[in-house]
Amino acid sequence: MNAIETRGLSKAFRGMYAVRDLDLTVPEGSIYGFIGENGSGKSTTQKLLCGLLVPKSGRIRLFGRPHTDAGVRSRIGVLIENPGCFPNSTVYQNLMMQALNLDVSHPKRDVERVLRLVSMVGAAGRKFKECSLGMKQRLGVAQALLGHLRLLILDEPINGLDADGMRIVRDTLTSLSRDEGVTVLVASHILGELSRIATHYGIIRHGTLIREMPAAAMSQECRDFVFVQSTDNQAALHLLRRVWPQAEPKDGGVRVYDEADAATVSRFLHDQGLPVQQIVFQKIGLEEYYLKVMSEQQESPLR
Repeated sequence: MNAIETRGLSKAFRGMYAVRDLDLTVPEGSIYGFIGENGSGKSTTQKLLCGLLVPKSGRIRLFGRPHTDAGVRSRIGVLIENPGCFPNSTVYQNLMMQALNLDVSHPKRDVERVLRLVSMVGAAGRKFKECSLGMKQRLGVAQALLGHLRLLILDEPINGLDADGMRIVRDTLTSLSRDEGVTVLVASHILGELSRIATHYGIIRHGTLIREMPAAAMSQECRDFVFVQSTDNQAALHLLRRVWPQAEPKDGGVRVYDEADAATVSRFLHDQGLPVQQIVFQKIGLEEYYLKVMSEQQESPLR
């Protein structure tokens, strides 16, 4: 079963489409990385999914039911933009108020559970207005985790976090998906972190979904390569292309694709009398893949 399924989903503001004919498929139990530039329609899509906006057209189904179904809506945790908290109330008080508002069965126990999940037990007595930006983000994640969730919708949850805060959120989301079967839809600009947890990806541009695939399929498209720098990179490129035609200049050196290995490339250049200064085996990352897809879209007309 799919946790989220939209068909022909559209939303317009003053005649301008923010989301247009969006067909989104998020498998149950997945961590779905939702990627797009600013203004691409990510936040609008998330607001449509959780009922904060009404679609112009199309349909949304969550776990096979309409997204307006009360039983489904009660199992969704959401953090979009900024956490809604009372500045003069403590972290603990804000969570308790949210738990009571959600009619959580055991509010005290659940608040203590989410405080542990986001490593904020020691900050429970601190007023919200005294929290750092990173602590506020983690509190927002904690609010979204209250209750017995099936679906978690997060918009930039690691924005403003330090390395340790990112690790905590990353480990929490991975654990929820793996151990409790919670489906996570997460939008983030920090693609390096997203690539460490996502099982599926969707790339949106100008409100239209332009690419959707499992992480394994994306990994196959993110080719391996050998990066080499020599005393004369232009000469190295000319020589390497005799054996590896897809070699290309990049980042002050040469990338060699076509299943080349570092030892073979190094030995080849040495035999040609060209010293190697640096050579390393690498893989195209999510950020570079995303930029490549966006560049291809800019060169081709949109629907």
